[in-house]
Amino acid sequence: MIKHAYLLMLFFISTATFAQEDRIVHDKTVSDTIVHQQQKDAQRFGLSLKEWQRYENVMQSSLGWEMQKSHPIAVLGRTAKTEEDRQRYAIMLVQHEKKVADGLLAFARARTQAWKTLYPNLPIIANSTPERVTLFVSTTCKNCDDVLQQWRRQGVNVDVHVVGAKDDNALRTWAMKAGIRKSDVDAKFITLNHDKGYWFTLAKRKPMPVSMTKTKEGVWQFVDPM
Repeated sequence: MIKHAYLLMLFFISTATFAQEDRIVHDKTVSDTIVHQQQKDAQRFGLSLKEWQRYENVMQSSLGWEMQKSHPIAVLGRTAKTEEDRQRYAIMLVQHEKKVADGLLAFARARTQAWKTLYPNLPIIANSTPERVTLFVSTTCKNCDDVLQQWRRQGVNVDVHVVGAKDDNALRTWAMKAGIRKSDVDAKFITLNHDKGYWFTLAKRKPMPVSMTKTKEGVWQFVDPM
């Protein structure tokens, strides 16, 4: 009887040990899979594993709620702890945006050439992407800066009208939050303006951000980034 009880106890101990070992192996497999996927995601954006993990942590925080559509490098730049890191991410993002813009321009040229080759006697149908838009934003808007960056990634110039900005300092504060580069302002790719009632008269007080563009006929119309 004692021997039987002893063997039964050994059986339960062995079973528990094997179950624990299985859980450890399973947990390690899951952990390795997650890390492997994180490494792949990090490589896509030229980031280290540690940087990607920090990006994921930011996106799971309250800050991430306001940056759901932001580029990972932009998220890291906006939450950088040092000026050195902030500048490094800014350079990485500009290089990325340059590649995107180059691709858009190259494809636009190829499209124009293809049209002339296939239909030399027909006028070219205009691209639906405007050259310039007017973007109405507010200092409290949740995703206005994301929409601005979407337009810029498409190579579209943007006239930003900040509704409710009390002074130029409010404009500059919003511009810094949105990651607007001084070089873009100097080149007139982006202009910063106090709204003078256009949001009310043109945009009909639609919820911000609101994007509008003027057609060749001088008619204002609402547009959205692709």
